[in-house]
Amino acid sequence: MTKRDRAVLLWTWLFLGLVPLFMRGLWEPDEGRYAEIPREMLAAADWLTPRLNHVLYFEKPPFQYWLSAISLKLFGLHPFAARLPLALATLITLGCAWKLATRLGARQGFWAAFMAGTALLAYVCGQILTLDALFSAFQVLALVAGIEAVAARYEGRRAWTWTLLAFGALALAMLTKGLAAPVLVGVGLLATLPFAWSSPQLRKAVLRTLFDPLGWLVFAAVAAPWFILVDRANPGHAWFFFVHEHFARYTSHVHNRQGSKNPFLDKFYFTAFLAVGVLPWLSASVTGIRRAFGFLRARGPVSERAPLHRWTVAAALLGVAVPLVFYSLSGSKLPPYILPSVPPLLALACAFEKDEEAWASLARSGRELLFLGVLFAVGVPFVLKSREPLPWVLALGAAYIGLGLWALRPRGLTGPRFMAALGALLLLLTFTAEKVAGRSKDVGALAKLAPKGVQWISCGGYHQALPFVTGERVVVVAGTGELEYGRDHLSPAERDRWFQEEPKDLLPTALRLRREDPSRPVWALVDIKWAWRHLSAEDRSAFDVVAGNEGCLLVKLR
Repeated sequence: MTKRDRAVLLWTWLFLGLVPLFMRGLWEPDEGRYAEIPREMLAAADWLTPRLNHVLYFEKPPFQYWLSAISLKLFGLHPFAARLPLALATLITLGCAWKLATRLGARQGFWAAFMAGTALLAYVCGQILTLDALFSAFQVLALVAGIEAVAARYEGRRAWTWTLLAFGALALAMLTKGLAAPVLVGVGLLATLPFAWSSPQLRKAVLRTLFDPLGWLVFAAVAAPWFILVDRANPGHAWFFFVHEHFARYTSHVHNRQGSKNPFLDKFYFTAFLAVGVLPWLSASVTGIRRAFGFLRARGPVSERAPLHRWTVAAALLGVAVPLVFYSLSGSKLPPYILPSVPPLLALACAFEKDEEAWASLARSGRELLFLGVLFAVGVPFVLKSREPLPWVLALGAAYIGLGLWALRPRGLTGPRFMAALGALLLLLTFTAEKVAGRSKDVGALAKLAPKGVQWISCGGYHQALPFVTGERVVVVAGTGELEYGRDHLSPAERDRWFQEEPKDLLPTALRLRREDPSRPVWALVDIKWAWRHLSAEDRSAFDVVAGNEGCLLVKLR
């Protein structure tokens, strides 16, 4: 890695992987959930069994929870501390994009790292607290380390470091989100065998890497203990996690997360999101894919390293294609699932760009920036629920249009200036998104208006950030949702104490809480659409409305 490579990677990580983590409160629903589970681990000193609002929560494994819990312990109960594992995810992703692009022959691999940090989907997922960014980072790390292990074996070098890194990354990916990573990386590398078959030395290197006994021993040693221990402590975990959360989710619409009700459009959901997600590098990505396929079809003079290079291109292409096909066939779809396809796609784009095309490529990115600018300036204002953030949206659109025009006529525009300008635009995007959506997404801001020590009800939905901000267990009325598994494992008395299923139960529940502890006032966050409007006028009159946003009201029992 050259000095310039290190500088680009470091500054991209600092300004686009770290700074945005400090810019917002916790957004509903995901950020509240993935901050609260680590907080409860700390509070209960139980690092084995994940809990959400003090009930069992087995939808995901614990590795990112552990990282967030350590961060919360070190830096306090702040949103940025809960998000800090995302900075690790971004750093791994940038490094993998650089390494893969360099392996593919890119002369300026730092561009792949920058592209991976500024692609729209990667940037957004790298600052919103979900498990997808870290899961994707470990998955891509396993792919890149696997490629490097094969290359080392083919070239007669020691490969054990890369091999153990690949299997260790797979184990951490499984401990972050589940089985998909070993399946996708394993299938992807196995599918490269036809491209290695003509070279016995390369074929042997691929097979030895895939079936390395020490590698699988490391994988089992890292990944298996938690699953064994948690199932021993909580019988039924294995069925819920592996069957309900993997096979049922993949083969059905059990979570109602299909991309489209139209079966044809549903299959192209991730293709569309991948295309939008790599903006402003879509044109470069399409060119890279087209040239990579052309390279694999070509027949020319064969050098000693040609089989390895051809195999590496195939491995990168499959790194894009396998997640895309796998998730397109799934019955459960969310945009971040396709994130592992982004770094290898951008590494290919960087590797197959010709030196003399730099300005033409910049112009193509300029057109994509113009498209985003017009979308922000013209399209977004029509869907705003409030006119208050309109100036910021228009400023964002104008800034994107300005950079796009500059890229089309790049007088005085250098690579470093373009990088700095695009980085500034993405920070402005984060700031504008907070202005547009933060008020309705950040229920913690409402909860902070209440005094400390009150009793809390979440009505019409479980408001995820509420227990994180207040430090209190929340009574859930008409909003069990994903807490159903944990609720069903409570005793009948506990279930009745903490869960009620109808909006009309709000007032009786509030009165019961007052009777149980008259010294502590009763406050509630109430969903407007699904709960407050369904209450009788008499029930609503029992509460004072303190504050609210577009989605919910903060009320207190009179």
